Amino acid sequence: MKYDFDKLETGRLRELIARANLTEKAFCKALWGERTHQVLANIERRPDVRASTLVKIASILNCSIDDLFLLKDRTETDNPSVVGNNNVVNSHYVNTDIPSLKAEIKALRMLIDEKNARIEDLKKANTEVGKRLDLVLSLKDNARNI
Repeated sequence: MKYDFDKLETGRLRELIARANLTEKAFCKALWGERTHQVLANIERRPDVRASTLVKIASILNCSIDDLFLLKDRTETDNPSVVGNNNVVNSHYVNTDIPSLKAEIKALRMLIDEKNARIEDLKKANTEVGKRLDLVLSLKDNARNI
């Protein structure tokens, strides 16, 4: 998919402002603050805006950042590809690792169940030892009293 613009165009921005039922002045106040005197012409002078500004504009206009660079609304499903830091989601490495990760998760859950059963056994043994200790102490007290 190719974008229609490589810089933020005020014509497209005006279309989106109208679609959002805002005036240019209201948009500028929302973007730059209530006491601003800036107008859309400032974007024409410096069309290369920062990503944070693009995000703010998109949230004010309730649209995606892609909409800012497309001439018209498109219904095509082809999205531009995002090339990141070798993070390919549909990689064969990811798909082959999923079964091994599921097996590892199952083994870890079984280990946790085994540990929980061992903890319950130790609690029972602790209770039993406590009862026997109480019996020994009571017998010792009875022997002293005699």
